[in-house]
Amino acid sequence: MKKTRFASSASALILGVALLGSCVSSKKYKELEASKNALEQDKAAAQRSLEQANADLRDRDAKLAQYQQQIAQKERILNELRTSVNEALAGFKEQGLTVSIRDGKVYVTMPEKLLFATGSTKVNPNGQSALGKLASAIKTQRDTEIIIEGHTDDVAVAADNVTYKDNWDLSVLRATEITRLLINNGVPPQMVMPAGRGQFSPAAMTRTPEARQSNRRTEIILAPNFEKILKLIQTN
Repeated sequence: MKKTRFASSASALILGVALLGSCVSSKKYKELEASKNALEQDKAAAQRSLEQANADLRDRDAKLAQYQQQIAQKERILNELRTSVNEALAGFKEQGLTVSIRDGKVYVTMPEKLLFATGSTKVNPNGQSALGKLASAIKTQRDTEIIIEGHTDDVAVAADNVTYKDNWDLSVLRATEITRLLINNGVPPQMVMPAGRGQFSPAAMTRTPEARQSNRRTEIILAPNFEKILKLIQTN
């Protein structure tokens, strides 16, 4: 009888150990399963993050390529415009005329001696010829703004001058005169804007005769409307 009770107790103990082991194994399994799921979720999140980063990189590269293409197109437009103006005005380069690109615009700089007698607001025949050739080169550039800037030196206007009272007046009158000549040679008036800068935007800062001579000039600034031009290119 005692043996039977002992055997029953032993069996119960073994069963209890087995059940306990089973519970521990089940708990461990669940912990491992949870850890596996967490790792898979982390992996999926990392994959999504990588895919988003790659998508962002592709988008950035596409925008950069588009931006570089636009820059190249703008440079081409400016270079073509400068070349056209250079060819039209080639015969006046020895008289000090220059054509350059600055800040996304084409600058045609004409010294006073090419256009005006000292103190005059009327363009001389040589200057009229230059402006006529310039007008022929730019009048078809309908998406380009043309700014005519008159510049003077810092020498005060004589008090008895009845045509203009100061350098502001002189620069404005010269810019307006050039504007009229361009319009008379076929440039649409809505493209042109005259402006007088007086002596306040000098090309040279010193007060030598040479510096003052370089300050007495007219700058014809050709500013293409790149947005409209690029849209037109894309449409065509």
